[in-house]
Amino acid sequence: MRNRVWIALALASALGLAGCGGGGNPSPPSLASVASVNSASTAPAAPPSGGFKQMVVFGDSLSDDGAYTLAAVSTYGATVPFTGLPYPAGGQFTVNGDTTGNWTGVLASSLKLGLTPNVIGYGTPSGVMYLGATGPTSTPTFCAFSAPPSSGQATCTNFAQGGSMVSNANGIGHSGGALTLPVTAQVQNYLAQFNGSFNSNQLVTVLAGNNDIFTALGTVSATVTQAVTQAVTSALQQNPNLTQAQIAQIQAQAQQSATTSAVSNAQKTVATAADELAAQIKLITSKGAKYVMVYTLPDSSQTPFGRGLPYTGLTPPQTPPAGYVCDNTNTGAPCYLLSNLVQVFNQRLLNDLQGQPVKVLDGYSLLNQEVTNPAQFGFTNVTTPWCNPATTSSLLCNVNTPYAAAGASAANLGTWLFADTAGYTIIASTTLQAMKGFGWISQ
Repeated sequence: MRNRVWIALALASALGLAGCGGGGNPSPPSLASVASVNSASTAPAAPPSGGFKQMVVFGDSLSDDGAYTLAAVSTYGATVPFTGLPYPAGGQFTVNGDTTGNWTGVLASSLKLGLTPNVIGYGTPSGVMYLGATGPTSTPTFCAFSAPPSSGQATCTNFAQGGSMVSNANGIGHSGGALTLPVTAQVQNYLAQFNGSFNSNQLVTVLAGNNDIFTALGTVSATVTQAVTQAVTSALQQNPNLTQAQIAQIQAQAQQSATTSAVSNAQKTVATAADELAAQIKLITSKGAKYVMVYTLPDSSQTPFGRGLPYTGLTPPQTPPAGYVCDNTNTGAPCYLLSNLVQVFNQRLLNDLQGQPVKVLDGYSLLNQEVTNPAQFGFTNVTTPWCNPATTSSLLCNVNTPYAAAGASAANLGTWLFADTAGYTIIASTTLQAMKGFGWISQ
């Protein structure tokens, strides 16, 4: 579901200007932090009267509870008939068929709430098909596995979809059939279905931006590749007798110049995405939401995808050499740029949310802690995907498709952090702990 295009780039000088907010993205005089946003927040400091009655989720694959279940049914349906949600063979970006499922569902269950996808669909050669209560249909079907919104008992409030970006409808995987409704559309769909407002008995979670960063990373690669190709082609047209040494010099010069510009543009792009996400969060609170939990993005350079760059970024992805790990502290490494873009996004989002009536959970620090101190979180493997690479994505991964060659098995799936190369576990218990600290639920 993610764009994995990369080449070796001369990043060092380009990233010399790329602090969290650099590269044409000036930061305000005072940089906000998770602590400062939470301290200044005017969100409630006590639980809602009567407790939480509904959970509303906006985001991408990290929060998706089965929006693409139909794709899994089309893959496994002949041997695993669909009998309801969750579909044990696939549909969520995790190890499907496990007793837990995605963190959003676990959190909802912990709060004694139901949670189902708002819409389930996937593109086919004949058009988008949707999964309704009676089976596949070409008619857009909302809340097919829930009471209707008008009942006051609806659970169809997970609007997150794998591949979705903040405002760009052409998300990752869209050309292959994924719906990838952006967060902007997700929020509008909620408002259209639920009388145009939120209420004080809802927990609203917002975790998005990862796919904007993956797309920006791929754009840097594509832009530099095109610039180098054009420079060499033009030079050879003017002088067909250039030596290999001269061509190499032209390539190096073009790459250096194009990289500086491309990195700056990527930083501006992800900063804009953060601004757009903050605008949606402010819209959510303006429409009545009182308990809004926003997540900073985890550092994707810590994922198997990030650790394997540039090999994992090739098309098709390649397995890195044994023992290879991309050094995200090396300014010339592609994983450094990936980490930098995450930090630019997070910093801009925090700046935008300073003084807003929301709370923030530090997903960036959480993943770093999980990788650094895995035993503290019950993990024994924080470097390798549990899912067999043959499944191509955790969307089609289930308890019967472990990466056995790497040691994965049904017995240890609960102790591996990553489902696939970029899908990681957001721990529901960490959110519950944070909610207790905010006073949102009883200790």
